[in-house]
Amino acid sequence: MSPRPNSDGRRPARGGLIHALPAEGAVRLPDGQRAAVLPGVFFRYLSAELGPPPADGTRHSLYKFGYEWSLQEMVRLSRQLGEEFGGGANLDLWQMDAKFVLDRWWAPFGATGWGAWTLDLSSLTRGFAFVELRQSVVAPQFAGTTQPCCHLYAGLFAGALSFFERLERHAVEFQCAATGAPTCRFVVGPAPQVDEAESWRRQRVAPDEIRRRLS
Repeated sequence: MSPRPNSDGRRPARGGLIHALPAEGAVRLPDGQRAAVLPGVFFRYLSAELGPPPADGTRHSLYKFGYEWSLQEMVRLSRQLGEEFGGGANLDLWQMDAKFVLDRWWAPFGATGWGAWTLDLSSLTRGFAFVELRQSVVAPQFAGTTQPCCHLYAGLFAGALSFFERLERHAVEFQCAATGAPTCRFVVGPAPQVDEAESWRRQRVAPDEIRRRLS
């Protein structure tokens, strides 16, 4: 059942993480910033404009877009948590529990239709995180492809962990729902090991084996 509008016309959605304002024709985040609502097919057209999907330039552009977007969202989250916990600008985000921070970072994405994730930080002491994503908004647009296509998501995950770890982290998708897999799977970590994971994927090493080697 849809929530009823509040007296000021705002209709909170998905646990208050987004607000629909029909009178304005807008969707806003809790801090008042306006959000865009786009159809899934947008990503197919975006990739087509950037170049053929297998092109390195296309992958890189989408990845960098996700990376920079993620950094901005982590800055926003840092301010938000500072207000919530009374630390203000002096809040040491990096001393907080990683799972708590990263789940809070992902919550608005999940609320606005970017999918549900399972985050595994059991290897974080070695600089690695593993993400399993369900309901990617990108993968259905490229169903039947033989290559991973969720490069924007990889950039998002790399940016978030880079911000939290205060070290540059890379990410790669080593299993994609667009190829017929049940979920999309990513590894985030130091560049050499992430590049190695991509090399194994190209050699058609099974996703579970890639995960085992990295772990």
